[in-house]
Amino acid sequence: MSMTPALEVSSHTPRQPAVSPQPGRRRRILFVKLGSFSHTNERVLEQLNAHFPEHEIVTFDVKDYIKRKFGLTALNALIEVMTYGPSVLSNASARHAFFFLTPFMFRHLSAMIVKRFAPEASSFQFVLQTQGLFQAALPGRPFIIYTDHTIASHREYLRSDPRLFRSKALLSLERALYLTADRIVVSAAHVEQTLIRAYACDPKRVATILIGANVEAAASSNELERYAAGRILFVGIDWERKGGPTLLAAFDQVAANFPTATLTIAGCSPALSHPRVRATGLLPRAEVAELFVNASIFCLPSVVEPSAVASVEAMAFKLPVVATTVGGFPGMVNAGETGILVPPCDPAALAGALADLLANPERARAMGQAGYQRGQDLFTWDAVGARLRTEIARLPLDQAGTV
Repeated sequence: MSMTPALEVSSHTPRQPAVSPQPGRRRRILFVKLGSFSHTNERVLEQLNAHFPEHEIVTFDVKDYIKRKFGLTALNALIEVMTYGPSVLSNASARHAFFFLTPFMFRHLSAMIVKRFAPEASSFQFVLQTQGLFQAALPGRPFIIYTDHTIASHREYLRSDPRLFRSKALLSLERALYLTADRIVVSAAHVEQTLIRAYACDPKRVATILIGANVEAAASSNELERYAAGRILFVGIDWERKGGPTLLAAFDQVAANFPTATLTIAGCSPALSHPRVRATGLLPRAEVAELFVNASIFCLPSVVEPSAVASVEAMAFKLPVVATTVGGFPGMVNAGETGILVPPCDPAALAGALADLLANPERARAMGQAGYQRGQDLFTWDAVGARLRTEIARLPLDQAGTV
């Protein structure tokens, strides 16, 4: 099988002259995504429709495209193993993540997008893609990226996966992608700083617009009894990356001093032995919302955490957040006001933070209420959508359509 010719990721192309749409036709936006992105892509699409009502949104999901390309999938799986080693086959999470981190897949998807949409480029007022796993730029069209992480962001963590840095070709493609974009909007401030420091992006082209909760918030009590019940909640799919083993070790210490404290683990099914710890596995979002409503404390001691959206969701349910000082957490959680942040991989520090709130339900309630108010001010999708529109409005959009 021959490989698709590589797309040369280059600097800005000259703007095409403004082309007036045909009578009766609206200007269009091209939105390119890869799957659900933890339900974020669905919310971004909702905000595009809400904040650009005068436009037609054309959505292209590269994951749907890949599903129909069995030969491409097989070839890229082989390249994945050759690039990153057989260890990527150890679990489904690693297989999926590294599958989209090959230079071959990046180039193929980028070239395919250009081939598919370049002939109608002048009908789009701008292109928006989420994440940095391909390049959806079209000739002469303003190009915006919304992402929650970069490969270089992993260097910020105490424990980063060295496999991520093996492909110099991919690192070069990703760097060129961000240097090509007219605007990069991100979900957390640490990503903005990484783009400026590690990728040499112009600070004027990068902005933090935050992220919203992807679980529908339900009415939540702020009665003291709720916080005194001692129900700790963890929500995460990637048990190791989210710090699950550290939490179990911390709970062993906590449980000895708080005989009514419980821990519920949602999203995964690790091996458990403590009688007051239960795991639910994957749940529908409505059932996850019920867990948030009934919890007393939310705890997510992640080792790697891009945007910390789970803490945003916890705040929407008036929960105090106990998390780590990594990634997006410091920008989402006001330490000492809406939650407590501890170093990653430190069971003793985590146990101390949990014990503090379990022993002081009034403090837990105050943090939960402060977090709820902070979330209402900053972390709703409507607010994120408004910031997105503001950032796009800074671009020199042609006069065929208006923002």
